[in-house]
Order: sequence, then C-alpha cells, then structure tokens
Amino acid sequence: MKIAPKYQFTAIWLALIILLFAMFGLSYFNLGAIGTAIILLLAFVQMVLVMSTFMRLRESTKVIRLVAAAGFVWLLFLFVLVFADYLTRQWH
Repeated sequence: MKIAPKYQFTAIWLALIILLFAMFGLSYFNLGAIGTAIILLLAFVQMVLVMSTFMRLRESTKVIRLVAAAGFVWLLFLFVLVFADYLTRQWH
C-alpha cells in the first residue's frame, strides 16, 4: 500500500475544515427543513472524505469495503428506527 502525498492529506483536511465552518455558518440561519438537509449533505460529504482518504477504503480489499458498507447500513437502520420512534410518539 503506497502512502499518499502530503499535499493530498493537507487538501482533504482543509476541505473538512471548510465544510465544518460552512455547517457552522448555516446553523445561524433559520432555513427550516432545507437547512437540515443541507447540513446532513455536508456531513455525508465529510464522512465520505474521511472514509475514503484517512481510512484508506479506496485502496482496501473488497471484504473491508463490504464491512464498512455494512456498518454504514446498520447505522442508517438505527437512525430510521430512532426517527420512527420519535415521529410516532404522542407529544402533549
């Protein structure tokens, strides 16, 4: 496995920092549901950058990619259950 050049790690780190500040800036505006969707999209982009670069999933074997994908699907499953529970409660 070859080591990526230092400038690539620096560029990814800067992109993560820019996305973080974009999310922080968006939190000050009341955009409603679209604001939540934008912030979740930015978080997803950050997750993909971290997984592909720092976890080296691009160069890993198919089994490791499958395990990472299964973990992500399991996390989505848990979120769906939590949101379903939240939305079906009787709030007084």
